[in-house]
Amino acid sequence: MSINSWKGFAFEVITASLGFMKPRILFVCTGNTCRSPMAEGLMRHYLKESKIEAEVLSAGLSAFEGSPPSENSVKAMQEKGIDIREQQSTQLSGSLVDEVTHIFALGSGHLQVIQEYFPQAVEKTFLVREFIAQDEADREIGDPFGGPLEQYQETRDQIDQAMPSIMAFVKTGDPDAELS
Repeated sequence: MSINSWKGFAFEVITASLGFMKPRILFVCTGNTCRSPMAEGLMRHYLKESKIEAEVLSAGLSAFEGSPPSENSVKAMQEKGIDIREQQSTQLSGSLVDEVTHIFALGSGHLQVIQEYFPQAVEKTFLVREFIAQDEADREIGDPFGGPLEQYQETRDQIDQAMPSIMAFVKTGDPDAELS
């Protein structure tokens, strides 16, 4: 069974076990002030545009609860017409992991930690760029923390490239599906 077949099967099992619950998507990075808030903002924006119903959240493996997104994350997102200023950082927890239908990690280190500490989430945890990556290096989204605005813009764009495949996967279980 190929990885995409396995993930499609996992999608069916997860959605069947959840009944008619609308998708709850969680993005996870380290501090929940740079990458995952941008991913949350982008996904909310695209879901609203596409009229797809889903709840979108973000959290960090080492988040300081209630911190705002970094200044450069806010600026990078404002360039796209997306306001993330009201988001606040959240620490990843077992209850949060259990409450969501899909988890997207911003880097392989995040993915490994989630899968190690929350083994019940293995089938619903993926990398943000997993479905579009050309190679292993392309799967990673570097942490722009403390860098110049240009680094945040590059990070935002890497995340943005993955949004269509994530939306398709969440809606259909197939990251290559065409959404109407």
